[in-house]
Amino acid sequence: MPMYDRRVARPDAVVDDVANELNTWPGVRIERREDGAAVVLYEDSTLGVLYPERGAAELPFLTAEHDELVEHGDAEPDELTPDSSGVSHDLRGPSDVTAVLELFDRRYREVRGEDPPYTSEDPDEYPPHSSQDPV
Repeated sequence: MPMYDRRVARPDAVVDDVANELNTWPGVRIERREDGAAVVLYEDSTLGVLYPERGAAELPFLTAEHDELVEHGDAEPDELTPDSSGVSHDLRGPSDVTAVLELFDRRYREVRGEDPPYTSEDPDEYPPHSSQDPV
């Protein structure tokens, strides 16, 4: 197993690292519950919940997006409420931190009404130039 993807002995420390990063995002705040879970909020919307004891993150997504995330292996169905549109992702190592932050970014953009970041897999936004198009 590569050194950069090794499992950590204390997943709660990894969850704290994610919470600390999310707390730096504009408009995001973290509220700790009595059970130790950290609720990640943007204004009045819940972006997700971090569970230090379980070493996991859970985020709500619309059904179609939920199915896509699960199908592509980006997340698992939410353990606590399997019939919901929530997804979960374990935080056991450094690659999980990146994956969970990407899920939170996706949810953050959804709540803020922003388009997802452009990727090279997106269809061309403009038709190809013809020889008559100005350059």
